[in-house]
Formats: sequence, structure tokens, C-alpha cells
Amino acid sequence: MPSKIQRFRIKSGAIAAGGGATAYSSTISGKILAVHVNYPTNTCTVDLDTYGETPTQKILDLAAANTDKTYYPRTPVCTNTGAETVLSYTALKVYEPFVVHGKILLTIAAGTAAEEVTVDIIVECY
Repeated sequence: MPSKIQRFRIKSGAIAAGGGATAYSSTISGKILAVHVNYPTNTCTVDLDTYGETPTQKILDLAAANTDKTYYPRTPVCTNTGAETVLSYTALKVYEPFVVHGKILLTIAAGTAAEEVTVDIIVECY
């Protein structure tokens, strides 16, 4: 079956007084190619983690930012022995997109009350 590219949107809802909010994506099965974060006016912390996988994967961990930006999160590749894969004759590590099957948890911290964060996740779905 051919893969297809889809966009999944997570909207935080209004940040609570004291600075936090959480939201979940629908179920995603595929490779995360890109993540666009649409910040509110004021600075906040944005985390994206898998939800329902054991152990969870930390996809993005963005400290105090307020500028809309697109990210291309990657994870290190390993050999069948668990050693990190490096390019031949170099010490350069090899990275690939995150493979996920489940929901993504959006966590907002240190934000201004009543503001919202929107995250668009671009996925090559299976």
C-alpha cells in the first residue's frame, strides 16, 4: 500500500491561570516529517511526546519561545546491537524521522493565561 502525507492538528485550548494546558492528537500511524508550532503572543514552553507507547518518545522539547516555526524532529538510528549508527569513516550519527503509532501529547507550560498554541504535525502515514 502506498504511503500518503497527512496533517494532524493539535490545539492546546486556553492556557489555564498558572500557565499550563494539555491536548491529544487523534491516533497517528507513520513517520513524523515536520512539526509546525503556532505560538501565542507571549512566551511559553511546548513539549510533544508520544502517548500510549511504552516507553514514550520525546519528539520536541521547546523551552520559552514565542516565534512560529517549523521543526523537523529526528531520532538516532541504531544497529541490531543497540549501538548508534554512524556514517562510514566518520563520527557522524545517522538520524531518521520518528515512527509513531498512537496519540501525541501536547503539553504547554509557563504560558500566559487564556492564550492557545496550535501544532500541525505532518506525517507520512502507512
